[in-house]
Amino acid sequence: MRDASDVSTPQKVKRIGIILADMGKVNVSVLKFLILRMNTLQQTFEFEFLPTCKDEFLQKLSKQTKLSKQTSVNRNEIKGAVPSFLDRYQKYLQKEVAAYRIKDMELPTGHFILLSMACFNDNYYTTRKNGLAILALGNWEASMAPPSLIEFIYTLILRESVAFISSSLSGSVHLGTKGCLCDFTASLSEVRLKVLNGFVCSYCRAALQSDGFALLPDELVHILGKDWIGTSTDPRTPAGIAANLGYNLFITKGLTTTRRERIRTLLTEEVLKQFIANVGAIITGILIAYLLIRFGLKR
Repeated sequence: MRDASDVSTPQKVKRIGIILADMGKVNVSVLKFLILRMNTLQQTFEFEFLPTCKDEFLQKLSKQTKLSKQTSVNRNEIKGAVPSFLDRYQKYLQKEVAAYRIKDMELPTGHFILLSMACFNDNYYTTRKNGLAILALGNWEASMAPPSLIEFIYTLILRESVAFISSSLSGSVHLGTKGCLCDFTASLSEVRLKVLNGFVCSYCRAALQSDGFALLPDELVHILGKDWIGTSTDPRTPAGIAANLGYNLFITKGLTTTRRERIRTLLTEEVLKQFIANVGAIITGILIAYLLIRFGLKR
């Protein structure tokens, strides 16, 4: 284990493969963009989206959703099926590498996160086994926003990533809710508190340092703090790019942008444009008046 005080020692990046089951109406383009953006914000994890295969395991997590009013999936059965799925999936990835003659033959076979809009029958929303973490977020509701569902997802991805690399934080950590990334949060609605707060508590900081990840707490706080997201009106920022991809992080609450939210976004943009135009007109008027007075030009 690396000495926590020796922060100058390079640490190996942990590659984490993201697998998508059927995400329903979720804006997958924005989801992928923001998750991959996190690769540029820290140096501990490297997230990559892996291809999806036609597999009965993924089909179970795709069809059994609350949104389609179908029966929830049995979490224990899913958990029991993880080893055989991983075996099939790793063989599938190896075939893809061979078929396309991929040069990077190293795969993140030890760390997978599977995203799904399924519902577990016991109201859990996460489960882990054999290096696979499953996020089943079918119980998410628009009333839990803000933050947006996509912010929920990438925050929970960070939590599962921490569990992969830190034995001290691999299980349930805090009984009470601190707004910390590693809060237990039995209810999905309580997750919003750690998404909104962007906090890593002293206990978790000490645990990460002890496990050899002294830099990670500040990296996590940086991502969770959301300053990097920017504004939806600036097309150069992640929020602006997300807005151009059809998902305004500051207005959209549900899986997709509703008609009312689209109108609100449009009105916000038009009001801003009008404000800028008015300010420009006022400044121009003041400048002309100054010139007229300064040089004694009168009509």
